[in-house]
Amino acid sequence: MRRPLLAGLGLLALMTPEMSWSGEAMTGRAVVLDGDTLSLRGKVIGLHGIAAPGLEQVCLGANGQNYACGAISARALTDAIGDATVSCEPHQADQDGRLIATCRRGAEDLSAWMAAQGYATAHRFASTPYLAEEKLAWARRRGLWAGVFDDPAGRRRPPYAAARRIAAADADQRAPIPSTVVPSRR
Repeated sequence: MRRPLLAGLGLLALMTPEMSWSGEAMTGRAVVLDGDTLSLRGKVIGLHGIAAPGLEQVCLGANGQNYACGAISARALTDAIGDATVSCEPHQADQDGRLIATCRRGAEDLSAWMAAQGYATAHRFASTPYLAEEKLAWARRRGLWAGVFDDPAGRRRPPYAAARRIAAADADQRAPIPSTVVPSRR
């Protein structure tokens, strides 16, 4: 009786690969693909619990001028990581083909930092652990909250298959984020 049960559990584990990732931390140098997506060891990782603007997204700043909020969000994440080793604890895959994970630089949770600085919002459709950080950014009018923006949680994502190939080919290079910020007129 035990052998069929064990064989069935083993087969179930093979059929659901995202479950086998849970709890197995991955560490290494990360390449930022956008404000809530990294490439780590050839895998596309979505930061758990947040949504950031896409690289091409434009927002309206407090000064009434358009600015490249998506590129700024990605640059902020790149700067926050720097040359540090990132550790990610995967949870599950999402509908966009990313492996959703809680990622840290040292002890700092990157999702919490991005939400608290206003470079990303709490992803209410997926989970709610970063609502307090988002409220802090809103109260201080940081980042996205200083102006007007479209909710990034509903954005369409690019195909990540190409990003996987690029990341796997050169995992130690950080892609430059285009500087397209429109200067404010005073």
